Amino acid sequence: MDQPADTELVEEIIDSEEVSSEAPHFETPLQKYMREYRLLNSMLISLFLMVLFLVCFWNLIIWSAPEGDGMSDFSDATPAPKQKKQQQQKVKLMQRQKAAKSSKSFNFQAKAISDIAAPDIDIKALEISPSIAISPMGDIGDVRVKVDMSALDKAFASTFMGMKSRANKICFIIDYSASMRGRDLVMRDELTTAIEKLPAVGSVCVMFFSGPTWLAGEDANALHKNWKGTNSAGWAPVEGFTPSRPKWIPVTPSTKKKLSEAVWETPLTFGTVWNNSFEWAFYLNPKPDIIYFMTDGNSNAKLQGIDIIKAKKGRTKIYTIGYGAPAGAKKPLEEIAAMTGGKSKFVGMEAIQKMEKEIPAKKKAMVGKKKGKG
Repeated sequence: MDQPADTELVEEIIDSEEVSSEAPHFETPLQKYMREYRLLNSMLISLFLMVLFLVCFWNLIIWSAPEGDGMSDFSDATPAPKQKKQQQQKVKLMQRQKAAKSSKSFNFQAKAISDIAAPDIDIKALEISPSIAISPMGDIGDVRVKVDMSALDKAFASTFMGMKSRANKICFIIDYSASMRGRDLVMRDELTTAIEKLPAVGSVCVMFFSGPTWLAGEDANALHKNWKGTNSAGWAPVEGFTPSRPKWIPVTPSTKKKLSEAVWETPLTFGTVWNNSFEWAFYLNPKPDIIYFMTDGNSNAKLQGIDIIKAKKGRTKIYTIGYGAPAGAKKPLEEIAAMTGGKSKFVGMEAIQKMEKEIPAKKKAMVGKKKGKG
């Protein structure tokens, strides 16, 4: 009697299970994509992780500190091209400076006109008037500058005893030996004229020689006592005496005046050797552009300084002047001029006597007289 009721209950339960099993299951598009392509997705993810790992590993091996990083403890041992070029230039400069130094070691005591402090050089810039031509602004790539150098040619020109040259650094080596007596007036007049005409943009060094060598302005008689030697064996400073070191001095009105006074006041002394003067001339740094070497006599072949000139001349040109010199002096003077690209000239006694007649008596009276003394 209860069986129908139980049967109905069982049927209701079965029906409810069928209804629940047939209910739709909710799935997102991403889940569906991941389910359908899970193998492909796994491969892509694995590939991405491998690439990321390789990139990180590569940076750890190859990476180096960027140039100029102040926090870096290490740097590339190979210098940059620019640094390498600068280092090479520095080495070349040091080599040139080393080569310019004298192979001999001397102690010098500066106490002559050459010790004058370098004042401001009075350059008349108005004499140099460059002309500049620039193309129109529309053509920036074609800019040309033309400078008229004719004024500079005149500014750097120098003349001594009729020998002309163009130079910025000029050294005079003049014979003040006792054999010049009777012909030194023309030498003194020509030398002061040359000094007065020196370009204001240049530098000058004036040296005198007989047996010793000294700088213009030094006391020749006192200095001669501090040298010893002969014309055949050579001359050298006595032990304990340190000669003044030659140096360049700027060409100013004050310098010209002091040098001109020294030319007229300096007395003639004994001896004639050339080698010391050339040795001193090449102590100058930089080396002279031009050397005017004037002598009235010859020197012992071993004391002419030709070996010194060959070894140290560089680009220096030497203009030699045989001033009433004997025939034996002609060959070495011409050789010195030829090996340096200079010129050689000989002035005979007849020409010297003629030139002496044209010197004013006032100038002749200046010989050997100190300034301020009668």
